[in-house]
This record gives sequence, structure tokens and C-alpha cells, in this order.
Amino acid sequence: MANQLSANTLFGSGYNNRLNLDRVKNNTPFGYYDNDSEFIKDTQKAAAFVAQRLGVGGTGNATTYITELTVYAAMEEAVTTYGNMVYQYKIRDNYINLEGGPTLPFNQTETGDKIVLSQDPSVNSTVYWSGGRTATWDEIGNDLPNSSSAAGGEIYVSSASINDFISPDVKKINNWNFYYYQTPSISGYDNYDFSQTTYPQFNKVAGATVATLHYSESYTTFNTTAQAIFTSTPGSSSFSVTASNGTDKFLFVVTASALPNDTITTFYIATGSNANNTANNIAKKLNSVTSNFGVTITAITGSTPTTLELSSSFGSTVDPSVNFQINYLDGTSTPQQVVFTQPNTYNTYQITSGESWIYFFTTYPIQSLFYGGATLNTAYYQDILKGRGLNGKLINNTLQTQIRIAESYAQEAGVGGYVTEYTGSLHLEPGKQVYDLNAWAAASASLETGDRIEIRQIFYQEPPAIVRYFDPYAGTGTGVQGLLETFGFGSYSPGVNFMLMPVYWDIQKIQAIELNDQVRKSAFSFDLVNNQLRVFPVPGDMYEGHMLLFKYMKESEKYLPTTDNRPNVISDVMNVPYKNPIYTDINQVGRSWIFRFTLALCKEIEGQVRATFQGTNFGGLVVNGSELLTDARTEKVELMTELKEYLDQTTRRSQLERKQAESEFSRQTMNQIPLLIYAL
Repeated sequence: MANQLSANTLFGSGYNNRLNLDRVKNNTPFGYYDNDSEFIKDTQKAAAFVAQRLGVGGTGNATTYITELTVYAAMEEAVTTYGNMVYQYKIRDNYINLEGGPTLPFNQTETGDKIVLSQDPSVNSTVYWSGGRTATWDEIGNDLPNSSSAAGGEIYVSSASINDFISPDVKKINNWNFYYYQTPSISGYDNYDFSQTTYPQFNKVAGATVATLHYSESYTTFNTTAQAIFTSTPGSSSFSVTASNGTDKFLFVVTASALPNDTITTFYIATGSNANNTANNIAKKLNSVTSNFGVTITAITGSTPTTLELSSSFGSTVDPSVNFQINYLDGTSTPQQVVFTQPNTYNTYQITSGESWIYFFTTYPIQSLFYGGATLNTAYYQDILKGRGLNGKLINNTLQTQIRIAESYAQEAGVGGYVTEYTGSLHLEPGKQVYDLNAWAAASASLETGDRIEIRQIFYQEPPAIVRYFDPYAGTGTGVQGLLETFGFGSYSPGVNFMLMPVYWDIQKIQAIELNDQVRKSAFSFDLVNNQLRVFPVPGDMYEGHMLLFKYMKESEKYLPTTDNRPNVISDVMNVPYKNPIYTDINQVGRSWIFRFTLALCKEIEGQVRATFQGTNFGGLVVNGSELLTDARTEKVELMTELKEYLDQTTRRSQLERKQAESEFSRQTMNQIPLLIYAL
């Protein structure tokens, strides 16, 4: 039940009265930070902060219309606004390094998750534990290393509602472990490592446990030889069975004569040739009619033919308050009873499917691990908050985006790109100088209607100059053999070690060969306009049958925007893996802004409510909501401007400019220092 932030709610009994406020967890609109213990504590403190700033409590007598739930919602909005602003600047500052990266951090978390036990009652997240019981073999997954512990009743299981936990990330349930974070007054232990008493590998999330009541078996025996039920007299050869409901009674008649048909309440048994056979006949008859008793009866012959042993196993639907009994006549015609005493009860447990309860397996029942019985105050889950997405991560500079952009330029230069280059060929014909590559493409390039090809390279040229290069290290034509001898390398063979000549020497030699061919020889060449290829010189008879090779692209593919089809890739600012901020990691500077923004939001809501009573006189106090509403909205704008200016000054560009200015100022300052003159 929400409470107005009035004096008797927050300040009637001092600080502890704050616990009268509704719990924060599950009472915020989105629950973004309900799993953060620091947020829970600060939000309840913010309720007192807002109330006091609105004049409630202390010496003030003002009344506010907002409740603690209003403050909780405002606090959540303030944290989210702060985080969004910070991460927008981070994304803008680093997007060139982020685009094309993975979005998988959205699904990654750190390890080492713990259940933290706090001594601060203001966290207000009490966990109520079920009674500890011994775990079954199936519940520990038939785990062989711990089979003896399970068989010996040394592994206990306790459960608690999943709603009682802060940040119950059930995907990592098998990493959960208890963590010491409290004084001995809460745990009963001093510096105790609770991980020694837990089996986190068996932790599970499931539905509520169903307990089924059972009754253990009771046994009795009687000697068949001494009983009159085995005599030849039909009247004395009978016995009755009274069911555990105390009302149903059935007569069993043992007779040597022809067996009549059984009725609803009377059953007939044939006398055997000896006591053992008769006992077997009785056992068969009892077993054939057990369903009529509402119980289960097993009758077998004992180790000797004259002993009949019976056992009863009561189902959970049978009332055990009336004992099961067999009535018979002894040799003196005196009625006797064989009574099955009231059996002991026991339960079997079945953990149902679902996600409503968390089960923990421990060396001792959880209640015995901590003082306080079945309630462990303010147990909460904390470490799972760390390591989400890019939160708290330092982003390094990369060249991936620049390289991706450069690929388009590399494609035009013929040294890279994303568009496929195809190869083609056509026959050179003697005397034919012009070849229509558009016609060739229509016949051979499998083009769509309206598509064209773009010729990228034609292999109609003389052999590269490097194949006619004179080896400068073989001593031929360059006169460097003596130089090799001078440096002591002449004894090594071959001399083509490229150990002495600089690279520019090779480049100049190649250029010289190419220029020689251009000036002194009739070099092969071609001209290409609108895919009309003109070759020089005109092919003669010697070229008949020769192939002219070339590379080309399809224009439909070249000008089609390329896409990166990898899954989970950052394609725009919407899927940069930043999550909501982790409140615990926000420093005091950020929290101060959040508190002030929370107050501004609450004042705005308070002003809107008061505006509906504008000018009303309450006991001499005139309500004026418009002024409060105006002030609140002005404060919100000022706070947003303050945060934007602060973040503007922390961008990479601003920091580099500041560093540059600082360096320049330092240089100018150093220049003003007089220089010493040294006299020789």
C-alpha cells in the first residue's frame, strides 16, 4: 500500500521508521535497477530527501500529495536518463571503432556470482527459506562422487521464492554460492567461507515441491497349525477381515467341499492337502481381493509351511486411525484377532517443473547456517550486475571502419574491394582490330536485362620487364662482382642474395627497360571506349587461334550496396551493446545529479497535482502549484544542460584539444624562463 510522504511515515520514529515504506523491489515501473542493492538503499533515502525538500518532517508542517512509489519511479527515470546521456556520448565518441563489432556482449556475463548476505535492513529484500530436508538421489542428478553423501543423508535441500532474490539470473544458477558479507551477529560465524557448505553444481530453478504422504508397512504372523481355520469343519474354518476404515468387514470361509461362488462380502477358500497348501490358498485369495479393502495386502508363506506372514502397506488415501485386523477362531472356538498396528508415516518429494522457486543444496539445512531461523534478512544477489555489455569497458581505437571504407578505393585501384571480378576471353582474328565486348557480354556473361560489364584489366601487353632483368648480383652486365669480393661475399654462390643493392636500384632498372621498349620498339597496346576494344598492332596471321584474356565486373554488382551478413553485428547506434547503467558503479558525482533530477521530477508531479487546487485555502495555507511546476521544469532543463556541457568537455576531441592547449601553454611558459649563458 503506497504511503504519502507525510511526517508520520518518515520521521515519527526516527531513521528506522523508513522501513515502513513499501519495498523498492517490484515497485518501480520497469524494474531496471530492482536487482541492485545500492539503488534500493538510495531510493528509500531519496524518499526522505524529497519529502524534506518539500517541507515534510522536521519542523515543517507541509503535506505532499506524492507517495514513495512516485519517488521510486522518479529515481528510476533519473538513473536511466543519466545513463542514456552518458552512453550516447560514449557511442558518438567511439562509433567509428564500434561499427561492425559484435553485439554478443548483450548475452555475456562475468563469472563468480554470489548470494551476498547483508547486514543493512534498509535493502528490504528478506528471503524466506523452506525447511531443510535431505536431498534425494534423483535431485542431485545421480551424481556419483556425492552418492555416499546423499545416501547417508548428508546433503540437504532448501528452497526460496525466486521473487525474494535481487537479480535472479537463472541462466547462471549453478554458479551461485554464498558469500561472506556480514558480521557474526547475523551469520553466527566469524570470517566463515559459506562455499564450503554448499553444492552450487546442484542448484536448480523449478516449481513448488509436492510432498506425498505415505505409510510404512506393518507386519504380523500367526501359526497356521494351531488355528481352527484349517479344520475340516466349515463353520470354524472361517475368518473375517476388517478394513482400516473400520466399517467394511469381509468373511473368508475355508472349506473342503465344493466352493460356492464368492459374494460381495463372503469369499471361499479351498482346503489344501496340508497346512502349507492351505496357507498358499489363503494367500492367493487375500491377494485377489485386496482392492475391496481399500488397502494393499500381501500374504506369503513363511520359512516353514505352517507360518503365514501378512503385511499391509497403507496408501495416503486410507485413514490409519483404525488398525487393520484379521479375526479368526482358535481351537476352543474363542474369537482371536491378528492386529496390524498403526503404521509410521513418511513423505516423498517431487520437484515440479516451473520457474518459481530456487533450490539450494547444502551440507547443513540453511536455517542452521545462519541465525534467525527460516528468514535470512536482506540476502541479495549482486555480482551478476557486473560485466554486462560494454558497461564499464574501455574501448580501444581500431582501424576496422577506415579499412572497410578504404576497400572501395582499393577496388578501383585493383588491389581489393568487395565486388567479384570475373575473367573472360575472346579469339584474336588476323586483320581484325576492333572487338565488341558488349556483344561478347550479352552472349557469354549471363547478364540480367539492362546490365553491363565493366572491363577491369586486359592482358594484351609484352612480358613484364622483370623477366628480362639482368641479375645485378650474378656478375653480368653490372660490374658489381668486384664489389662483392671487396665485402667478402664473392665466395658465396649464387650471388643473387640481394644483400647489397638497394630496392630503388631494381625499380630504376625495370623503368629503364620499360622506357626502352616504349621508345625503341613497337609495343603492344590497346584502346577501350564504350567496351569497344581496339588492339595495336593489328593482329597478323601469326595470332590466329590466340586468346585475348581480360577481367570484368558486372555493373549491377558493382553499384549494389554491399552488406555484412554476419549475425550479431553492430550495424547502427541502436544495437551498440550498452545496457542500463549499473547503479552500484555510479560515483558520488553522478549520484548527486541523479538525486537532484529525482527531486525535480517529484516537484513537477507535486506541482501538477497542486495546480488542480490552485488558489484553494487549506487552514490559512493557499495552494500555489503553478510556481512549483515552473520551478521544477526549469530545474530539469538546467540539470540536462549541466550534464550535456559536462559530457561535451569529456569527449575524446575535447580532451585532445585541452591537451594540445595545455602543451602549448607549457611551451610558452618554458620559453619565458631565462636561459643560462655559459662562459668558456
